[in-house]
Amino acid sequence: MATLSRLSRGRDFVVIGGGIAGCTVAYELARRGLRVTLLEQRSIAAAASGRNMGLLLNQVEPEVVQIMRRSLDVYREVEHLVDFDLRRRDQLLLARDQDQLEVTDSRRLAMVGIGIEAEMMSVAAIRAELPQLAPEIAGGAVVRGAWALEPAAATRAFAEAAREAGAEILTRVRVAAALPGGVLTDAGRLAADGIVVAAGPWLADLVPGAPVSAARGWVMRTGRLPFPLPWIIEEMSWPDQAELGRAARLPTVAEVAAGGYDRPVVQALAVAPLANGEALLGASLAPSLREAVEGVDMPQRTGAPARAARPGPGGG
Repeated sequence: MATLSRLSRGRDFVVIGGGIAGCTVAYELARRGLRVTLLEQRSIAAAASGRNMGLLLNQVEPEVVQIMRRSLDVYREVEHLVDFDLRRRDQLLLARDQDQLEVTDSRRLAMVGIGIEAEMMSVAAIRAELPQLAPEIAGGAVVRGAWALEPAAATRAFAEAAREAGAEILTRVRVAAALPGGVLTDAGRLAADGIVVAAGPWLADLVPGAPVSAARGWVMRTGRLPFPLPWIIEEMSWPDQAELGRAARLPTVAEVAAGGYDRPVVQALAVAPLANGEALLGASLAPSLREAVEGVDMPQRTGAPARAARPGPGGG
């Protein structure tokens, strides 16, 4: 636990949150010569940044592709500090029915139009590579140049890079409030010229009136599979951006009172192969109400589409 005397010194920036966003911001500020302190109430990568699929996927928007490629450059800058198993994998956009197949082809064409290599695959070709998939699929498209990494380790790599650049990282320090000219913590006040809040679901506590909230996703980890997964698999059933946005905006009282506010806005099959032969299954996205009781039925919701597609041993 940090002491009051240790926290009393003024800084150029305080970064709140020890996830991938907070650690990256601390690194980028510190490497530019600024005095930075990062405060994390638990431990580095304790929440979503340590518990996700760790995927960098190509999208149809050129700006997103540029961000991904720039992100790869930054990841490579820090991978010597902590090994986070950065690896290139192909991605299968999986269509269960004809409607999804049409969406898949449109997405493939959009990607090809911005220079991404992608081609359609028939059901026979897909099942020749992965016969464990259920035959009740319509086809898909393979997209080249996706990337995967171990997310908790990647977050720690950025934390180490921030330290090497001169940032101070303090864990087990809870920030109670962002104040004019600094922050108030359980260990005392810390003066700062600027504050960066990267605290996920705790944003609303630290910035009352903020127009956005946080979403929560869920994944499960399998045991070692008795067969290799040739791709990162993503089912083409994601809703449009307007529906996805429901997961990140604050609800009205009427929405909460009506019930079902925490229902997922996404329940789609996603499978991410891991280097040790295991896999991560997902995915879901739901508004976060920040309590442990959230998502008590998400294992069933996550497992059901995976069971239907049978990408695991014995159809499990």
